[in-house]
Amino acid sequence: MYERLAALALLGTAAVFFFKKAIPLYKYLTVAKPIDRFDNPGARLQGVLVYALGQKRLFQKGYGGMLHVMIFWGFCVLSIANLTLLIRGVAGRTFNLPLLGPDQLLGAPYNAVKEMFLVLVCVGVAMAFYRRLVIKPKFPEPSMDALFILSMIGSLMLVEILFGAAEHRLLVNEKAEFLTWAYPVTGFLSNNLLADMSADTLHTLQNVAWWVNYALVLAFGAYLPYSKHLHVITGIPNVYFQNRRPYGELRKLDLDGEDSTDYGASTLADFDWKRYHDWYSCTECGRCTSMCPAFASGKPLHPKKISEQLREELVEHGSGDVMLALALKNGGKIEPSEDGSPPEGLRMLMDNVEAVSEEALFSCTTCRACEQACPVFIEYVQEIVDMRRYLVQVEGRFPQEVQRAFTNMENNSNPWGIGFATRGDWAKEFDVKLMSEDPGELDLLYWVGCSGSFDDRNKKVSQALVKILKAAGLRFAILGQEEGCTGDSARRIGNEYLYQVLAAQNVEVLNGYNVKKIVTACPHCFNTIKNEYHQFGGEYEVLHHSELIADLIAKKKIQLSSVDPILGTFHDSCYLGRYNNIYDQPRAVLQATGMELQEMTLSREKGRCCGAGGGRMWMEEHGVKVNDLRLQDALELSRQPKVIASSCPFCLTMMSDAVASKDMGDQVQTLDIAEIVANALEAPKNVDTEAAPAEK
Repeated sequence: MYERLAALALLGTAAVFFFKKAIPLYKYLTVAKPIDRFDNPGARLQGVLVYALGQKRLFQKGYGGMLHVMIFWGFCVLSIANLTLLIRGVAGRTFNLPLLGPDQLLGAPYNAVKEMFLVLVCVGVAMAFYRRLVIKPKFPEPSMDALFILSMIGSLMLVEILFGAAEHRLLVNEKAEFLTWAYPVTGFLSNNLLADMSADTLHTLQNVAWWVNYALVLAFGAYLPYSKHLHVITGIPNVYFQNRRPYGELRKLDLDGEDSTDYGASTLADFDWKRYHDWYSCTECGRCTSMCPAFASGKPLHPKKISEQLREELVEHGSGDVMLALALKNGGKIEPSEDGSPPEGLRMLMDNVEAVSEEALFSCTTCRACEQACPVFIEYVQEIVDMRRYLVQVEGRFPQEVQRAFTNMENNSNPWGIGFATRGDWAKEFDVKLMSEDPGELDLLYWVGCSGSFDDRNKKVSQALVKILKAAGLRFAILGQEEGCTGDSARRIGNEYLYQVLAAQNVEVLNGYNVKKIVTACPHCFNTIKNEYHQFGGEYEVLHHSELIADLIAKKKIQLSSVDPILGTFHDSCYLGRYNNIYDQPRAVLQATGMELQEMTLSREKGRCCGAGGGRMWMEEHGVKVNDLRLQDALELSRQPKVIASSCPFCLTMMSDAVASKDMGDQVQTLDIAEIVANALEAPKNVDTEAAPAEK
């Protein structure tokens, strides 16, 4: 009786501490903006199985990932034992879950598996201590909280093993009937360390181990809401609530309603509940920041600190309680100010939280490397863009040089400001039809894009693609001066109003011609038309030129002549790869031309950004440049490539600039895959002889 009362007292104390923190954390979610993350439950459960329980992303992280997998899986297996332990505190030591008693069907097998995972967790904890105290990697950063939690986990494993060893020895001494193979670890320790102990000593040892284990389990659970290890509770749900929409689709602001007050995000009240849940779930592992090209080049952007500091603003600095009070005062809602200023009592984040300063936010290339690396699917890009939207549309704060790009897009529908009427001039010598000329039945529309229409270097890519399309016998046309900027850069910089104007105009033109199928060489145009134009009534089949060319080659619609193999490497466009999962097609195209491909260490899902995404193409870059880092990735290959191939006009420009800045144009060429294929169509002896020069 006294033992049960003591156990109940410990359980109650732990529950008080747990709910004292957990209840406010939940309440904060209830006053955040709504978002639907309950659709498609089948796909969400599959994501949990693969990424949460299966730990797919962590398996790719080497030493650090492996130790975490061992600890996590151990906890999953031990959760049954811990649940049994907690119930025994109230129901008595003889309680067992159904089928898991020592003499029941699953009892012995479970105990054997449990003991093996006890050892794995101990090994994982030892590896974690070694990593943090001896190896000392840059990420994860030093943390006393992490060391404390590791100590608790290690202690839990040791007392569980000690309890099992004492239990085994008592069973042996009492000559009880039991399956010795069910105690592979504790049986060994029992036979070698506890064989000479008396029954009284063994009972005392077992009792002490049980109480220490019980107290540690309760203390660990009570501490979680106060710790970065809150992700033990929220991590799996966060994987379930991951974004199931296309990654390249940003939310559309309601700018048409008369009462619209959605200007982006300036305070915590402007975020939806999934953002809060993201911050709760951050493991502070630093994988996001370690993959961030802006951070690597010395910019102030630090994705991990965004989650940390916004969580602190919500939980520790009182903003969550302010929002609860505002919601109570306004019937459950937090009403934004009509002029976009922060509600009373809430601070403007960009002026008060270092991690989301104006400079940090505009350092982001929106490459999604941080999101791809995160084991719990934290979403950074949308919240960064939302804060940019407020700065641009309400405060008028953005890098000065961006104003010219905005003005040029407004006046001439391209960032360079070149007369829109000349958009199709590059195509005249190639006898390319315009949609306005009623070209007849078409296979597809070629969306050229601003770079392909106005940038001299990228006009060569447009010309190369035209050669390929004609060689394949495809019927196609372009819009010419009726084609406008898709608005990708405007939207991602934060000028949502300009983006929506441009998008609506383009959709009106496309729908007016009843366009069904589009091909483009620009991943930014591709992503925007494919994943975002449906927000304006634009539903099209959109292909990137790497997809189309790969298909034409596979179906033998175009014939490539034999060329001497040339050593090259391929740079992945973020908006083609991480946003739209197109990795194999451009590589297949290059290999079909005979290119000998070397993969950079940072490639495919881990590919480093060129530095131009998220509107950075139109911003000045100071200090170390991201494109120089990317060139260095290529130059560090075991054999220096002769060609750096890409499939994006922004990437081509950035890599060409990096090569030119090192005066290496005579050693390394930067080419689009369309140029390489077009050269192969012309049957040169070597790709080198026909390639366009590496210039902007």
